[in-house]
Amino acid sequence: MKPIVSLLLVCLLACMTNGSACAEEVTRVFLFAGQSNMVGADAHADRINDYPNFKGAGEPQSDVLYSYILGNGDEASKGWVLLKPLRSFGPEVTFARRVRQQAQFPIAVIKSAVGGTTVASDWNPDAPEKGQKLYPRTLKLIRESLQELDKRGVRYRLEAVMWHQGENDMLDRKLYKQYADGLTKLVARLRADLKAPELKWYIAEVSEKGIWGMDHRDNLGILRQQQEQALKSDPLLRWVPTSHLAFEVMGSGQPHYHFGTQGQLQMGEAFAAAYLRDIGKPPAATDRRFKSGLPIAKPARVRLFVLAGQRNMEGEDSFVSEIAQQPSYESLAKDQNNVLFRYSLGGGVKSSTGWEPLGPVDDLGNFGPELSFGASLRKSLDAKEGVAIVKFTHSGAQGPDWFPNGSAESHRNLYSKFISFIRAAQDDLKQQGFESSLEGIFWHTGENDTYFGPYAQNNAKWMKQLIDQTRADLKLPDLAWFISEQHKNAPWRNIESVNTALNELARTDPRITIIKTSELPHARLHFGTKGTLLLGEQMADSYLKKR
Repeated sequence: MKPIVSLLLVCLLACMTNGSACAEEVTRVFLFAGQSNMVGADAHADRINDYPNFKGAGEPQSDVLYSYILGNGDEASKGWVLLKPLRSFGPEVTFARRVRQQAQFPIAVIKSAVGGTTVASDWNPDAPEKGQKLYPRTLKLIRESLQELDKRGVRYRLEAVMWHQGENDMLDRKLYKQYADGLTKLVARLRADLKAPELKWYIAEVSEKGIWGMDHRDNLGILRQQQEQALKSDPLLRWVPTSHLAFEVMGSGQPHYHFGTQGQLQMGEAFAAAYLRDIGKPPAATDRRFKSGLPIAKPARVRLFVLAGQRNMEGEDSFVSEIAQQPSYESLAKDQNNVLFRYSLGGGVKSSTGWEPLGPVDDLGNFGPELSFGASLRKSLDAKEGVAIVKFTHSGAQGPDWFPNGSAESHRNLYSKFISFIRAAQDDLKQQGFESSLEGIFWHTGENDTYFGPYAQNNAKWMKQLIDQTRADLKLPDLAWFISEQHKNAPWRNIESVNTALNELARTDPRITIIKTSELPHARLHFGTKGTLLLGEQMADSYLKKR
């Protein structure tokens, strides 16, 4: 055993980490298991510092033990080592980092993952002759790793399994309806073999933002039903949403099969957040709501603006930590107390519970065009009038998710939630004694819809259906819509045809305004920090010119 690991084990035995006494001496052992997205395919350790929120996350974690076997076995620790990214890395890196930041107990991670594997065969404990025989291999790894802790006198307990798997079961129509049964048997067998009947499992969602969320939408919907069936049957299983997290995009503009570097970093924190909530150690909650009523003098009218859409509207790759580096925008990193704000992000993963001052709120450290949009409107509109912004976004959503009549994959439906969210904002203002006017809905053309041919061909038609239905349901037949184009330098194919069709739609409806974006700065996939700030101003200018 390497000297540095021996030293850590001595520290664990003495219940000392980071130079201070542990609150609990028992080391909590976590098992990370699954297929390629658990391995960390297409996540690059040398790119970690490209993401402001994760600078330094690739450094070795001297207070976390790590035992692993990956792929065909070529990558294996052969005992305990210190946790750090390998050539690639999975969610274990930021999971451990976040848990150690918020909890005082020592932890250890055991990881067994192989790409392209199924619950039906490779992970099936009842069919060891099939597939890659991962169950016996994983069980052997766990037992040997725990035996080493026993030899060293380290007190431990098996804490939880972090699981991300299902893509290959989903792709095979002979297998996908067996998933709940297979996963349930796997969970029960591992608990029995480890003599850990209360062992919790955290099941991470197979992201709908990737290509499978489009070209295998129905298959993925069946897998989700199967996962929900397993979750309902076992109170010790937990669900971890991931479709709002970053997901890699290929050079062709095709959404990837893997989370990639940023997505893996975020998924580790998503696992950590779910676990920490379970043990009563969530991040400190901040009540951002206005404490003494809304900062608007009655009977002033409130102008209400709605921002909606997916990746760029949510703010992917726009980082709050970089706002201070943008001359004349520095103040936008702080709350704007003179602009009201309500939001539902990631399809409801992060939502407000009332009116808050406009400001950065995304747990991922991102922001959308709302910050500069609100600031620009506040400067230009009558100071006696209120300005309120409602933001409803899901970066992983696609056209069918917004269908007014819903889709076969009902868990993905957004339209009724969208309308209800707007109505709730209107009703709340009315209850507080304010007259409000819905000034317009601001929409950024969907990135996933632009790439995927069947969606791109129907994008303008679907937008018309969405626009018509919102006007009908909100009883505002003249409701203005402002649609910003996909940027010409974005990687998604079909950009020109999608933008052309939207401009044609606007020519038939004077209440639709198309916002040009081609002159704005743009990074590889998204507008980025500076581009998003300028996009918000462009949106405000479009409204001010039309009113």
